[in-house]
Amino acid sequence: MISNKLSAHVIKILIDLGILNNILGKRSLHDQISTELNDKFDTCISDINSFFTEKLDRINDDLNNKLNEEVNAGIEEACHNDFGNISSEFTSIKASIEILQNDLAQRYAVVRRADFNQQSVSNESETNGSGLGSSLDSASASTSSSSSSEGSNLSGIFDITGDIKIRFKEHFDRLMKARNYTFDEMCFSVAMDIRSLGGNIKISTVKNFYSGVGRSTVSTVNQINAWVNSFNNNNAE
Repeated sequence: MISNKLSAHVIKILIDLGILNNILGKRSLHDQISTELNDKFDTCISDINSFFTEKLDRINDDLNNKLNEEVNAGIEEACHNDFGNISSEFTSIKASIEILQNDLAQRYAVVRRADFNQQSVSNESETNGSGLGSSLDSASASTSSSSSSEGSNLSGIFDITGDIKIRFKEHFDRLMKARNYTFDEMCFSVAMDIRSLGGNIKISTVKNFYSGVGRSTVSTVNQINAWVNSFNNNNAE
């Protein structure tokens, strides 16, 4: 109680002297200045933060845009390069496939021709065990007999050759159609058949005889006639 009274009395004296009022005024001014400074400082800090935040956001957006552009450009270029490489590889593969197809087609044609010729030899010449010798003798005898019956004149020889050529073309055309051969394949087959009978004739000779190009030798006519007779013999059997 005494202490409180003493404090109150001291304060009253200070007020009366004006000292306390000055102290309180200074404190009030100090507090006011501090408050204003703090407010201004907070405002300044906020403005600075806003400014730099805006700048940073703008810089970040620019960087992201540039990065996306670079990435997209890189992806587009990579895709373009990949497409070019794929296109080049596809072209190379296509060319290789075409080469293989051509090679297989050629090989198939050779094998097919060989199979046809082998089948022709085995099926059509199997019963001709006597060989070309007897056939040629028969053809020669037939030619000689026909020639003597015509007085051994030139017109008789031409008639015999013409008859053989007619029968040859009939057999040739029939077999070519039945076997689905080309003209060249059929000429090749005839030459192989005659060789299997023991003769020896060129493919070009067969072509010329069929087409009537040039004069045929007696040997050629006899070999062609033997080939025709081999079919007649097969049919007779």
